[in-house]
Amino acid sequence: MKRFIVLFLVTLYLPVKSLAQTQDSITFPYVLPIWGDKVAERGMADQLQLPFGLNLNYVNTFMDLEITEFGLSIDGHDLTNIVNVETLNFKQVSATTNGLNFRADAWILPFLNVYALVSTVSGGTNVSLQPTWKDLEGEIILQLPEFSSHVNFDAFSYGIGATTIFGWHGYFTSIDFNYSRTSTELLDNQIGYATLSGRFGHNFKLSKKNKDFTIAPYLGVMYRDFVGARGSTGNIKFNEVFPDIDTKFNETVDSKIASNQDIIDNPNTSASERIKLQAQNQALQTIEDKVNDSGVFTTEIDYNIKKDLVQTVTFQMGFNLQINKNWMFRGEYSLSDAQRFILTGLQYRFGIKKKGY
Repeated sequence: MKRFIVLFLVTLYLPVKSLAQTQDSITFPYVLPIWGDKVAERGMADQLQLPFGLNLNYVNTFMDLEITEFGLSIDGHDLTNIVNVETLNFKQVSATTNGLNFRADAWILPFLNVYALVSTVSGGTNVSLQPTWKDLEGEIILQLPEFSSHVNFDAFSYGIGATTIFGWHGYFTSIDFNYSRTSTELLDNQIGYATLSGRFGHNFKLSKKNKDFTIAPYLGVMYRDFVGARGSTGNIKFNEVFPDIDTKFNETVDSKIASNQDIIDNPNTSASERIKLQAQNQALQTIEDKVNDSGVFTTEIDYNIKKDLVQTVTFQMGFNLQINKNWMFRGEYSLSDAQRFILTGLQYRFGIKKKGY
């Protein structure tokens, strides 16, 4: 029973070796993990990774996003009744990021690793929208041409996380959770981001001479999403993101009003049709006047936005290549229509010895 408990708790990246050593044949020299001495007493200390690690990773991500809430105001005047998620009619919103991720970790227990991470990120957001206004009956009274924009940004993020790993005869399974916060000049508030993942794989020896030279391929599933339902706030000028949107807006509204007026003036138009088109023209004129008087296109506006990931769960595949106890190389990849995740990194591990070693 004791042997089973120890094997269940120990992190296995190498096949389980014989337990024939005596308790005095192996001692555990490092300050971590806790219970390292218990593992050494059973002759399995060499199956533990060195307790401390420094990781440098390159991360590339692509995410399809959905705008679920949008509102804006100018000098405290709320324009959400005219410019909102429905009227902006977002066609496509996506973000791409590239960056370096630095992580420092420690094995607190033989099966529990905790870490802190910081990242520098550069990327861009692609947005396409086709502003559309409808009447009370749901009929389109105004639709502008589709606009597209790309906005570049730099961001800084930091976070903490923990990983639990269990193994048996070279097979291993892990569960990882981390929480990070990202700040960027585009938003007033930081963005919270949570990741939960599970992996299952097997460790293979690559050399008879070097027992530490191994590769551990694995499959997994990952859940990622933003944290915080209130969304984010920021400020921007519309005509900086969408050049000439003010000209196109006024030209489209005036053209629609003129087109409706031609039908109204036609003697063959029915009375009911005239009434409907006159109501549309009145609504269009109100929209045009309010938008132009607000200065929404040229003035820096305050906005609040809530975005969600189109796809929060993805399947992962990856590997951990251990060259020796100190150096490891890792890769992890996920490809889907709505999300892409690529991670490649180098890890250095070391130990801090107890007094007397």
